Amino acid sequence: MSRLVQMQRVPLQWFALLLVLSMAGCPWNKSGGIMIKPNDMTPPSLTLDSSQAEGQNVTVRAGGTGQNMTLTSKTGVLNLLATAKDSESGIHALEIWVNKKTTFCDANGSCIRHAPLLGRLAFESTSLQKNPGESSAESSILAQPLDLSKEIRQGTVPTGTSLRIELTIFAKAVNHQGGQTQTPEITVIWSEP
Repeated sequence: MSRLVQMQRVPLQWFALLLVLSMAGCPWNKSGGIMIKPNDMTPPSLTLDSSQAEGQNVTVRAGGTGQNMTLTSKTGVLNLLATAKDSESGIHALEIWVNKKTTFCDANGSCIRHAPLLGRLAFESTSLQKNPGESSAESSILAQPLDLSKEIRQGTVPTGTSLRIELTIFAKAVNHQGGQTQTPEITVIWSEP
């Protein structure tokens, strides 16, 4: 009797697997996700999360306000997670941008600031451009670790001096109709001493 029970479970397990794969929008799902609508004028929804092990977790959403985050360490990684969704046009591109502002003050209190005008595209995920009537993934997730040792000068600052690094990070999403949205900035701060 146990052999008969095992044989009956196999089809159910395969059915469950196919159901999960079809809901995930895998290549075997002929629908491929959502159908792109012809007149979508709404931008995607978008969130950006930033976290450091044993430190703060900060989240910003498109249409919300910016947040500050103080680092507990200048080594290791800063985990970044951007999530975009558009139920009418799908997601064509998801990007995470980073800009760095450095302020160094000497023992006399004289400070030098360096802040590039433009940030840099740090991470991106794109799909082939689709047209109305075609199918697309409804959402996109971009999870990346930002190596802090490459962003922040390592070692110690000389006695009597100070260093402040501000990383301004934001996410940007573009749907298949060209609608764009951007999160407010997360300002990640490291200062010493």
